[in-house]
Amino acid sequence: MVPHSRIPVSIITGFLGSGKTTLLNHLVQQPGMADTAVIVNEFGEIGIDHLLIEQALEDTVLLQNGCVCCSIRGDLVDTLESLRAQVARGEIPAFARAIVETTGLADPAPVLQTLMTDKRLRPHYMLDGIVATVDAVNGAGQLDEFSESVKQAAIADHLFITKGDLAGDAAIDDLTKRLRALNPGAPISTIDQGCADPDSLFGNGPVADPSRISMPPTHGHYLHDHTHGYGIISFAITRDSPLPWAAVQAWLESVASLRGADLLRMKGIINVEGRAGPVLVHGVQHIFHPPVELPAWPSHDQTTRIVFITRNIDKKGLETALGVFVDREQAP
Repeated sequence: MVPHSRIPVSIITGFLGSGKTTLLNHLVQQPGMADTAVIVNEFGEIGIDHLLIEQALEDTVLLQNGCVCCSIRGDLVDTLESLRAQVARGEIPAFARAIVETTGLADPAPVLQTLMTDKRLRPHYMLDGIVATVDAVNGAGQLDEFSESVKQAAIADHLFITKGDLAGDAAIDDLTKRLRALNPGAPISTIDQGCADPDSLFGNGPVADPSRISMPPTHGHYLHDHTHGYGIISFAITRDSPLPWAAVQAWLESVASLRGADLLRMKGIINVEGRAGPVLVHGVQHIFHPPVELPAWPSHDQTTRIVFITRNIDKKGLETALGVFVDREQAP
């Protein structure tokens, strides 16, 4: 775990009817959710009224297990800042982590970008990871028809297949294979009735836990049916030798500038010349999280590995560009 003093924020995304509400309804009843702020769109969408303490503070309520729950009245920045202000005034207990639920039709990228770049939030909050729910019954059809569903699944750090009790084993197996092709680096779990361990939502992100930067097969996984994949591909770029940081930084900045709209997600652990530990990088489209330098490697494997999830960006082009920047930096 990377030491930090900021509050980690986890994102729950997923298409309409995919089980986010059921998952949250289960989670807020768990003791492991104490010291957690849960930010949802409307209380009416979550059946937790029986858990609420009678007195509500503005748009914030306290749950019996010590979890703080609030609805978004304005934007996410205002909501997170309001929670901090309420803690400072002693109106609600301090919280150690937060969960934000997106709407079913939302592109989660703007939420990630807000957490990574907003000047008011960055001193106090950090992006942890993204969890996506996928409906075992309707998920395949949603992936066929809606690009939002594909994107939600593609950028997740952990995928939950929901309603497994309503679908047959064959349907779950087919959906699992499809999700693995779309997002090979993400663990996939099947849950019934939203029953997931709260710990599965925390520490998912590469900044929180660099061991989660797992590599898909390096040749990439194309979805053969273009309608299914919307041109989305995932692949990893690896390097055995340490890289000059200036070259890596210039390369990533050029990719974000020229192709940021199609760079759905990037996360990597980089062996940098002259540094004892690796540098963690994490980006969403045009926005990159400030690099995090670790004091030491988390394992014996000191290979640079950068995982990309892109739309119509191929691996060969990115590798060639990286080589150009490295050669330029190392030229006498």
